[in-house]
Amino acid sequence: MANTHGHSPAERHERLRQSARRLIDCGTPPPNRVGSISAEALKLLYQQASTPETAPDALRLLHELQTYQVELDLLYEQLQANEQELAEELAHYKALFDKAPAAYLVLDKTGNVIEANKAASALFDGQEPTLEGRNLNTLMGQPDGTPLATLTSLALPDYRHLTIHARPADNSDTVLMILTEAPNTSTVR
Repeated sequence: MANTHGHSPAERHERLRQSARRLIDCGTPPPNRVGSISAEALKLLYQQASTPETAPDALRLLHELQTYQVELDLLYEQLQANEQELAEELAHYKALFDKAPAAYLVLDKTGNVIEANKAASALFDGQEPTLEGRNLNTLMGQPDGTPLATLTSLALPDYRHLTIHARPADNSDTVLMILTEAPNTSTVR
């Protein structure tokens, strides 16, 4: 009776036995990307496959091992694809944050800048090469201790008016903030 691969059980048994023998003779486990079967395990399988009483069990075990190995290889490939997709998505959102036309800030609860994009640095005329660690009140010329909740519309020291949109992040340990320059409301005559 032929199996799905077109080989009789006896032919398949012989092929598996020869394959195991080659691997044992070389002293190397079969190639794969995730794990490996030890040479000792292959010797044991070969010994089991060599005796007629235990050959069916050994072949069944070897087949299961091969099946699990293929499954592990497929899972490993999927993990690599997922990792690549996440890396691309992270790069995309990082570029959106860094290159946004509005000033994006992530602040701690006391108003210290945790993260800022390039537009935020430009908004403060590049006073600091990095805004991280600086307090927003200090950057905006406000007295230390001004509550973040009261910062909705302020003027920078050079009289540019800002509109502030802020909300707590989902983890509530940080505040997400967008600063935009408010349009000039005065009219020139």
